[in-house]
Amino acid sequence: MLTKSFEPIEYHKEYEPLLISFLENCLPESHRCLDINGRHSYYLSIEEHFKGFWCMFDGNRIIGTVAIAELDSISCELKSLYLSEKYHGMGYGKKLLMHAVNKAKNYEYQKMYLDSLSTSTKAVALYRRVGFIDTEKYNSSVYSDVFMILEL
Repeated sequence: MLTKSFEPIEYHKEYEPLLISFLENCLPESHRCLDINGRHSYYLSIEEHFKGFWCMFDGNRIIGTVAIAELDSISCELKSLYLSEKYHGMGYGKKLLMHAVNKAKNYEYQKMYLDSLSTSTKAVALYRRVGFIDTEKYNSSVYSDVFMILEL
């Protein structure tokens, strides 16, 4: 498998073992736990659950992910923006985020929503820097306490 390092590339099913391994290591860095057979089972069928899903590699290892899920014909949701802690502060998180924002614009969405945790301070700060603002709770997530929107 040849991939271009540090560029978001479209997910392929063959990446699944690498993705699961990445999530098992990355989620605990932000005090989350992967539940691949429960609430995170959608990672086993990416194509069915996301409009787009991208991975960032360092060599043959996934170091970051970002995804878009459709909410309706004009709105989408930013999903699965994760980056291994080792790569924080290097601009890769912003690169993944902007890739998703630009793809959402290409898909002609007008709004991008996201939910997060207030304890994810670096992520929330990044979202604010690129223009996301606080909004009302728009979903039924019991795991999130921050809800934001970006006008595209």
